[in-house]
This record gives sequence, structure tokens and C-alpha cells, in this order.
Amino acid sequence: MNDNNSIPAGAAEDAASRVSRRRLEMIADSLHGRDWAILRALQENRFMTSRHISRQHFEPDHANPGAAQRAANRAMHKLQGHGLATTIYRRVGGVKGGSSGFVWALTPAGHRLLGLGADTQPRKRNFEPSQRFVEHTLAVSDLRVRLLGMEGISLTDVQTEPRCWRSHNGNILKPDLYAVTSDGEYDDLWFFEIDLATEAPSRVVSKCEQYQSYYRSGAEQARHGVFPRVAWIVPDPKRRAALQGHVQQSANIADKGIFTFALPGELDALIRKGAWA
Repeated sequence: MNDNNSIPAGAAEDAASRVSRRRLEMIADSLHGRDWAILRALQENRFMTSRHISRQHFEPDHANPGAAQRAANRAMHKLQGHGLATTIYRRVGGVKGGSSGFVWALTPAGHRLLGLGADTQPRKRNFEPSQRFVEHTLAVSDLRVRLLGMEGISLTDVQTEPRCWRSHNGNILKPDLYAVTSDGEYDDLWFFEIDLATEAPSRVVSKCEQYQSYYRSGAEQARHGVFPRVAWIVPDPKRRAALQGHVQQSANIADKGIFTFALPGELDALIRKGAWA
């Protein structure tokens, strides 16, 4: 759960340099399908590590994870050389994280390239993201990559912020991620919330109350015939017990069954079991 909806524009030196439209068009002609897929993934996820990029875009075609990571590193250096992607001033895992721990974001030129041909290209506001915001955003990226990589499970729809937001009665519900998973027989709809134990339990309860209000509105059921299961991914059993207790005790949440709380290691079992099993 994170309320920062700004989109990073990359490091300061990238933001300061402006690439001409003609130059962007020339760069576009030199890019291949996987280059475009990586750029779109960065646009949707805001931040991704080199490891995320390797898992999503290279490991399916490489039997050796090391070879996949090296291919991913080469692709990112290419996009960086074109001025389309940049590393922010943080790394996952410190020095031991190596190149797989670099955190990537689109530059303003990258955003402009993806907007070529559009009638309007909204300007992206530059900001220096906090460490907590980066960690939360990376956790959402990790969740999406894990869903994409589940054997025997297809991800038929996935919406990141702000596409996954829902408006009702003048309010906006802001899930971290919306996904539809399928085992080939059944489709399951999910709203995901990432909890890193950085928020007070009262804020989690408040977010659950927003889901309760949206559930009672019937808007999602009118669109899809069913309300998505709200899955909170929490860091440890102690945090899960605490949040479950606060939700159970809330007099403002009558439909407590729409929520489930799972540890990261339980994600695979949760998805295979099904949203409402």
C-alpha cells in the first residue's frame, strides 16, 4: 500500500538532457521487440531490478539463469546508452547484489519515446523517490514477475497503478495491483496489496474499509460478475496475525471474508487454490 502516484523521470543528469524527436525516431527504428517490451514494463512498473527484467524477459528463452542475466544486462546497457533507461542511486543487496541488483527506471526520453504518435504526451514530474517508495514499488514489480512466471498459471489480465484504480461515489480506491489468473479451467480475480510493515495497522484497516465500501457499491460485480479477492501480502507471521486481528475487530468491516493475508512464500499456493476456494 503506497499513496505516492508520481512517476519517476530518472536520474538528474538524464532529466537535464533532452533528446530531439528526430533522434527518438532514429532510436525507435533500431529497437527490437524485446527492447520495446522492457521499456513498456518499466513504464508500467516504475522501477524494476535487473533481476526482475531477466526473469520476465530473458529466462523463458534461456536454460541457464546466469546467461539470461548477462543478456538482460546487455539489453539494459543498450537502452541506457540510448538515454531511454537509467539506474537510480540505489541498489538491491548492496555490493553483493552485483549487476542483478541495479534498480532501473525510464528517463524522460524513454517516456517520450513510448508516447511517440500519441495526440498528447503528458509531462512526467521529476522527483527524488524515498527509499520506502522504491522498496514498495519493487515489491509490486516482484509480485507481477512472480505471477507471470508461475508454471501452469496464466496471467490473463494485469493492471498496475493507476490503471488498477477504481472510482466510486466520488472516491478512488487504489490497489497496488489487479490481476486475473487462470489455471485453464477457472479464472480468478485479485486485488493485491503489498504490506512491508511500514504502516500503522490503523492505515491497513482504513484501506480495508475502502474495499468494504467498494464491495458494497456493487460496481466491480456489475463489471465482472464477481468481486476480486483482496490479498494482502505481508512480510511475516507476526505481522499477519496483527493485521488479521485488527480487521476482525473493526466494526466498520462487515464483509471480512473478502480479505486474505499471505506471506510471500505462500503466493504460489494461494493462486493455485483459487480466489474463493
